[in-house]
Amino acid sequence: MKNSTPIQTDSQNLGDIGETTVQLILKKFKWTADIIKSDFGEDIDSNIFIDNSRTNYHLRCQVKSTTKDSEYVKLLKNGNYSVSIASSTLKAWLTSYFPVFLIIYEEQSDLCYWCNPIEQILKNPSKLEKEKPSIQVPKKNIFNLSSKEIILEEVKSFYRKIQRLDESIIECKIVPILMPNYRIIPFHHYSSFIFESNELSPEISGDYIELLPSWMSVLKRIDPTSILTSIKLKSNNTEIDVFLTNLKKKINSFEYSLKDNEWISFIVSPITIESNKSSWSNEITFWNSYSKLKNTLIDDYDYCFEIPNNFLRQVSRRARSWEYLHHVNPTKDVAIQLFGSFEITPTIKKIDQIHDNNIKGQLVLWSCKTEEIEQLQEILSKNELTIRIIENNKAKQLLAITTPMFDPFIGLYSVPMDWDSFEKGNVRNKLIQNKLFDLIPGKEYKGKVPEFLSEVLNKYSDKDYKSVTITESEYIAGFPLKLEEREIFVSRFQMIPNESVQEIKEKLNKSQPLNLKNYHIEFGLKDDSMWETPIYELLISWTPEIIKSSKESYIDNESKILEIFNNLMPTKEIDSLRLKNTYEILRFAGEIGFEK
Repeated sequence: MKNSTPIQTDSQNLGDIGETTVQLILKKFKWTADIIKSDFGEDIDSNIFIDNSRTNYHLRCQVKSTTKDSEYVKLLKNGNYSVSIASSTLKAWLTSYFPVFLIIYEEQSDLCYWCNPIEQILKNPSKLEKEKPSIQVPKKNIFNLSSKEIILEEVKSFYRKIQRLDESIIECKIVPILMPNYRIIPFHHYSSFIFESNELSPEISGDYIELLPSWMSVLKRIDPTSILTSIKLKSNNTEIDVFLTNLKKKINSFEYSLKDNEWISFIVSPITIESNKSSWSNEITFWNSYSKLKNTLIDDYDYCFEIPNNFLRQVSRRARSWEYLHHVNPTKDVAIQLFGSFEITPTIKKIDQIHDNNIKGQLVLWSCKTEEIEQLQEILSKNELTIRIIENNKAKQLLAITTPMFDPFIGLYSVPMDWDSFEKGNVRNKLIQNKLFDLIPGKEYKGKVPEFLSEVLNKYSDKDYKSVTITESEYIAGFPLKLEEREIFVSRFQMIPNESVQEIKEKLNKSQPLNLKNYHIEFGLKDDSMWETPIYELLISWTPEIIKSSKESYIDNESKILEIFNNLMPTKEIDSLRLKNTYEILRFAGEIGFEK
């Protein structure tokens, strides 16, 4: 019988190494780099960040490896490489709305070389008459960290041509906000800011509030108009990096009298390039938010969510994965979770209202005699309904008619499939449609709902909060963060036999707290559902000082935290343990995927 285990060939492995090497170099540029699964000519898609701001500029790369693709890759006498590319692929690149770079991974030297294939085609269009024209990749074009600026200039040159930047202006709008109360600074305070000399031309502008992102309705205003006043900044120099530098310089010069514990945040609209000669325009960045802290301008997102060095970023999760967003340092055996905060938005309130309506519509409280339960269940089961006993009073039963999938204690319910079910309640609508109210024994219960059930049914309607805690995946671009409400969670996970748990708890009670705002330490069971040895978590959390980024706060306290962890629950590389450390536990028990 043949072995059916998949085997990876050397050439396949080399191809993966080539793509991964290019991906790593692009990530060192601080750009995104995603490997493309489908095989349509390109291997990697990259989104470009300029001055730490995400832009709409992106590029793709086709990666060829010297051994795997030897059929197409030839080393020429002059030392350069020649690559055969199908003319149909080159034609597709010629008409694309993004630049494509051809990159050679050289196995022997572990180096990469690049070229712009379209540039060669434009210089010699007759190449396309061949079925597989050859593209030269010069060895002088080494693809590494030092080539970032050259690649970036190639990308910007590509977009200049398709965006006609020689006849355009670049601009954005900013709204100064007094934080942490989301108060818009009245526009009559803008005069000195507008008339100060700068590379950017400022002017008063405004937009209809109804046309702006919904989260901007959180902003508090003095004037009751339908227009949100802003400051427009524009320039004839359409270099995005130059504009961003001048933008930050300009908004950092904004002055306003502050009270204790206040700071200014600046909501920045997408940066737009507009033609002087037509109505053409294009947004090249996303919304952004900056804050001025002690005369230093910071990017809200980075200040809150930038992870420390040597931590692997979480890149995937499943529906049943452990909560929140973990990043892990395998060497130091710790995981970090970074949390931000912003004021609750109308959208979040509306979502909570929908949850509240759906949960309460999942059951109808019912009362019947004990001997009637069997008949009740038989009728309901034919209509995809079931019962749950709430109170057993021997002669009389209080129960819930509900759906088989409903479990409010773990947040499980089925979403209504039509508006009648939503408005009347999923269960009630089924009872009405199937004319069951007069058919089933017993009657609807109208009395007081037991406290334990009322608490879980009113989970969303009883919410009374002004702020929302978020992870970076829930961050709303441009929405200023409540920087004073950030939180950092640092954890170590370990499989611990029951006989060792009490010893750790006793040591924890004797440990000295760190001098940190809202410092908290806890030790508890995380998961024992399917493991021969239970998994425990040791967790330290705190709120960073407002004048320090989350990353800086962690770095400042890392050695003290590791000292506490190593004293209470030192890392153990025990062969008998199925999962030996935090990294393995998060990957396998927590079902979380990390970057390579």
